[in-house]
Amino acid sequence: MARIAILGAGGVGSATARFLAHEGHSVTVVEQFSPDHDQGSSYGTSRIIRKTYTDGLYTALMGEAYPLWDALEREAGESLFVRTGGLFFAPSAHPELAAIRRALGEHRVPFEELDSTACARRFPGFRLRAGESGVFEPEAGFLRASACVRAQLRLASAHGARVRAGARVEALEPRARGIALVLAGGEVLEFDRVVVCAGPWTARLLAGHVSLPFTVTRQVYCHFEPSAPLADFSAERFPVWIDFGTDFYGFPHDGQQPGVKVALHQRGLPTEPHRVDREVHEADREPLRQACAQHLPGLSPRVVFEKVCLYTMTPDEDFVVDRLPGEPRVTVVGGLSGHGFKFTVLLGRLAAWMATDHPIPWELSRFALARFASLERGS
Repeated sequence: MARIAILGAGGVGSATARFLAHEGHSVTVVEQFSPDHDQGSSYGTSRIIRKTYTDGLYTALMGEAYPLWDALEREAGESLFVRTGGLFFAPSAHPELAAIRRALGEHRVPFEELDSTACARRFPGFRLRAGESGVFEPEAGFLRASACVRAQLRLASAHGARVRAGARVEALEPRARGIALVLAGGEVLEFDRVVVCAGPWTARLLAGHVSLPFTVTRQVYCHFEPSAPLADFSAERFPVWIDFGTDFYGFPHDGQQPGVKVALHQRGLPTEPHRVDREVHEADREPLRQACAQHLPGLSPRVVFEKVCLYTMTPDEDFVVDRLPGEPRVTVVGGLSGHGFKFTVLLGRLAAWMATDHPIPWELSRFALARFASLERGS
């Protein structure tokens, strides 16, 4: 069995560790912070999970991810996937609605059409505006992100994986007999294979080997206090939702944090992970308040919880899943571009296979590093 290091203990890293440890490999997870920290992209109580995409590739891949999430829940013995259904809407003539219907139909994903009247009847806490319509995907919901990460690390540890918390990797050095990791303080660890899935820190870690066109952005979400009965926003009566016309999205009350979560899926201000402004400002809150006023009349403007997190964006918003050019012993997964958590269990499965030279049953050329070569030539 191989000695394998995983750099980063977030969604992808924890999943990769679980699969590799279960298969009997010697696994070390190297994490610069503590497990389930809030400095990156995998922390929190909720991430949307859905098969509803305008791009059929992602719809198809989610068909592979759902059974893996179900298996994790069974193995962990806890609720990690809250099935609320998902409402995905836009102005009725919006081209993305047509693309969504096409992708769902091609991949045989059940969905229903909802107009404003049907939406109000079904979800008292939500309003579609005049001229808007949507699709409802019954299988959608939200993942308890932090709980997923903790569960996978716990299960990986149960199969012998070790977690080195508070260990920052300063350099990654390919050598004849393995890949050396140089830690802050000078300690050197050597492994047969390495998986780099360090989120916003991935580009820095690999800067000496490959230029990754990743942009780290500052993202804000807020929880708003209901003025209507909280039961109207419970997971039993309220769906996850995305406005494909404006890119606002939200959740039901998650049962763990106060209020109802609303956010915006657009690139925030570019930043660096160690320098990001983690204070939430009024300019961050006001667009979210406006989205609530349009579609969530039962929410007050009062923010009861708020957080800054990070996206790691690629230019095309597709992921990176590949081996390091010229060094097949290093696997890279990154650039999840703000929509990747729902895929992390699948990406962990892929990374574990790639690290052990297992055949990959899907075509992954869209996620190859080679696609960025034209960008480098253009620059």
